[in-house]
Amino acid sequence: MRRLRPLLAIVGLLAAATMPVTTGSAAAERATGGASAYDWQFVWGDTFDSLDHQKWGVIEGLLSPGSDQAYTSFAVTAANSNLVLTTEKRQYGSKAYTSGMVWTKGRFSFTYGKIEVRAKMPVMGKGIWPALWLQGDVTGNWPGPGGNEIDFAELWNTPTKVHHALHYADTPNGPDLGANQGCEYTSPVDLSADYHVYSLIWEPGPKLTYFVDGQQTCQFSPAGAYFDKPMHIIMNTAVGASWIGHPDASVPFPQRFMIDYVRVYQDAAVG
Repeated sequence: MRRLRPLLAIVGLLAAATMPVTTGSAAAERATGGASAYDWQFVWGDTFDSLDHQKWGVIEGLLSPGSDQAYTSFAVTAANSNLVLTTEKRQYGSKAYTSGMVWTKGRFSFTYGKIEVRAKMPVMGKGIWPALWLQGDVTGNWPGPGGNEIDFAELWNTPTKVHHALHYADTPNGPDLGANQGCEYTSPVDLSADYHVYSLIWEPGPKLTYFVDGQQTCQFSPAGAYFDKPMHIIMNTAVGASWIGHPDASVPFPQRFMIDYVRVYQDAAVG
């Protein structure tokens, strides 16, 4: 989601200070992150019985340079215990499409742990770009220290290829050292046909391990302490970019990105 950085930095100036993490009462979950076993404890999440504005900020009126969509509040709803991000062919200002974006900036951030998102992807097509990602809380510093980015699931154009990436730099707004890193996972099934679980384990080191439906699909261990500060959650669907193309007449609308739940776990021994 690198095309959104400058405008998200401006939006971030309006966000409140990050609230502390509170520990939930859900049972512990055992999982394996790389070669180490962790005692994951649920600390934060949402099942979207309603749209909880204490947990999620809804981006309104963001006209993304280089993309074809405007982010609007009417594109973000809760229905049938899902968060629904609806993308439509609908003029909004200079943009030909409207779509939805939510984030937890100023509401919830975390450092190290495991995040899981169970979601049903849009039906896709040329120029459709849903994403699940983490962004560092430091405003106006992408991808520098504290402003780094972890894309733990992005799809574009096709509903069977999941892209994993990271973006980081040595200095504020410095060259992106993660620009040439990335993994692509080809799913044996259409990810828009049903719900699937997209996960990330973020460990000190750093070590970033990516999963789809519990299967490890990628791992990064960038040298240096680039990913050691709080990050917040962002979920959105973008439309069009020079490097993925723009929708044509074959792309159906509306498109719906359905999120069943988001869960964050941590181990007190980590970090």
